[in-house]
Amino acid sequence: MKLQRINIGILNHLLHQQPWARDQLCRFAGKTLRLSVPPVTLDLSIASNGEFIPREENSALEAMLTLPAAAALQFALSGKLDTSQIDISGDTELAQGVGDILRNLSWDMEEDLSRVIGDIPANSLVKFGKKMFAEGQRQVESIAGMMAEFWQEEDPLIVKRRHLEAFTADVDKLRDDTERLTKRIEKLG
Repeated sequence: MKLQRINIGILNHLLHQQPWARDQLCRFAGKTLRLSVPPVTLDLSIASNGEFIPREENSALEAMLTLPAAAALQFALSGKLDTSQIDISGDTELAQGVGDILRNLSWDMEEDLSRVIGDIPANSLVKFGKKMFAEGQRQVESIAGMMAEFWQEEDPLIVKRRHLEAFTADVDKLRDDTERLTKRIEKLG
């Protein structure tokens, strides 16, 4: 229960940084839902002020949103959420509305850091962090490219696009030739 309150506190902190989100959540005041991103599951109610509060145990869940852990990790790394992987059940308007709000939330890390270490160091630290993250992404993409090239050239595990296209064209030609031959045989018979 303590962990749930911490997670709800984090969500509410993000909502306070972006008042538009709280305004939109107010539409769903009094509604209950379960938000599950394994291994974390939160049973929430939406308060009239647009914040999340713990759901009372005797209240029924009206909607459930489940995001696979892999999709959550991808979202954390890329900032892009594949909405096709979100499993929604129950009140779809509630689930989609809350999902849209959560997908568009972002953390103003610099604001939080500035309260602890000051504006200028916070700004410098965030710039440095973004630079390091971008470099990390570049390195991962570079390694992935090298591995793909290795698996295409040296130890073929991956088919090159042009080879796949040529194979598909050959199969299409063979199919067309077979159909023409079948029609000729039917005419002869």
